[in-house]
Amino acid sequence: MRVLLIAQQLDHLARGMVPAASVACLILPALLPLGAPWLSEAMPHFSMMAVFYWALYRPDLLPAAAVFCTGLVQDILSGSPVGLNALTLLAVLAVTQSQRQAIVFRPFPIAWGGFALIAAGAFLAMWLLTSLLALRPVLAPAALLQCITTVLVFPVMAWALVRMHRYLVR
Repeated sequence: MRVLLIAQQLDHLARGMVPAASVACLILPALLPLGAPWLSEAMPHFSMMAVFYWALYRPDLLPAAAVFCTGLVQDILSGSPVGLNALTLLAVLAVTQSQRQAIVFRPFPIAWGGFALIAAGAFLAMWLLTSLLALRPVLAPAALLQCITTVLVFPVMAWALVRMHRYLVR
C-alpha cells in the first residue's frame, strides 16, 4: 500500500514538472547548428511559445523561477547577452498571466492573436535591449523575421503542447 502511495506521489510530481521541463527542452532547437546563418536568425522562439501556452492554461505549474532559470541557460548557451531571454520570458509570463482572463476561454484564433501581440512586444523589447547594450541599433530584420516565424509556427507548437497537456499533465 505504501509503495502505491509513493508511486502516485511520484507520478503527480512528474506530471507537475512537465510544463517547466517542456519550456527548458524547447531552448534546444535554437542551439542546433543549421549550417546557414539566416536559418538560425529565422528560428522560432519555441520557449516563448511554451511559456505563453503554460501561462495561459496551467499557470499554477509554471513558476517564474523556472522560467527565469531557463532563460538564463538559453542566454548562456546561445551567446545572447546574459539576462536578455530570461527577462523576456519573464515578461511574456507576466503579461500572459495578466491577460489570461481575456484569452483563456476564447477560440484559438483569439489566443493566437494574443500570442502575436505579446510576441511582437517581446521581440521589440529584445531588439531595443540588444541595441542599448551594443550602443548602436542592431539589425531589425533578423528580429522581425524571428518574430514572424515564431507567430506562424505557434499553431503547430500549440497543437503539440495541447497533446502534452491532455496526456501527460491532465
